[in-house]
Amino acid sequence: MNSKMFRSELLVRDAAHYGCLFLLSLSCLLCTNGNSTRAELIIRDVDIMLNALNLEEYALDVDLNGTTDFTFSASLVPDPVLSVGFDVVKSPFASNNGVVIDSVTGNGFPSASFLSLGNLVSDAQLYSLASFDQGNLYSAFGSEPPTGNFSNRSGFIGLRFDRPEGITFGFAEITVNDINAPVNPLGLSIGTVGFNNIAGAPALISSIPEPTSGLLFVAFTLVRFAFRFPRKSIQYN
Repeated sequence: MNSKMFRSELLVRDAAHYGCLFLLSLSCLLCTNGNSTRAELIIRDVDIMLNALNLEEYALDVDLNGTTDFTFSASLVPDPVLSVGFDVVKSPFASNNGVVIDSVTGNGFPSASFLSLGNLVSDAQLYSLASFDQGNLYSAFGSEPPTGNFSNRSGFIGLRFDRPEGITFGFAEITVNDINAPVNPLGLSIGTVGFNNIAGAPALISSIPEPTSGLLFVAFTLVRFAFRFPRKSIQYN
């Protein structure tokens, strides 16, 4: 192999090394400095199932700061004539916490709106009142309150809650089993939970992590690949 081929090999390897290092530096810059000025969606899996027959509740701390933001309740009371079920979302008294609702009912049990991936949760929507309302996911009481939007369905609810930085918007993935299901009738499951870490900024319902974290992973992978081929010393004739 002549000296020109060695020089070409060296140039290619140098380009790979320095290019990957540049990408890694750029990714780190976006991850550290970028988040201080831009909104970031923080998503995690809760994976909780409530048994309605046992009248179970779950206290959700959306941002894991040690404060309960919402309490989910699932209840099913078997009766010889009628099975009475009621799944709701409650929020702390005297707070701004609430869930997105279809409309004001006046009875304290407005129906939580059924949202989907790609929907936006923001201050433009109507929310339940923490001092009065319980967001109704499903009800078998009849006309009072409404029957809710989540019977035998999986979707999302929009969340508004207090943080030291200000009012924050987020979402939770919800599944409610059919009241006649053979296993855990009217059971309530909570899947993905997310929120926007910038106070007042809208939250886009999504199950995909932030692009900067993905870019950082790709950068590390490329750097590892590039440095599998160390530079060789070249002797010229």
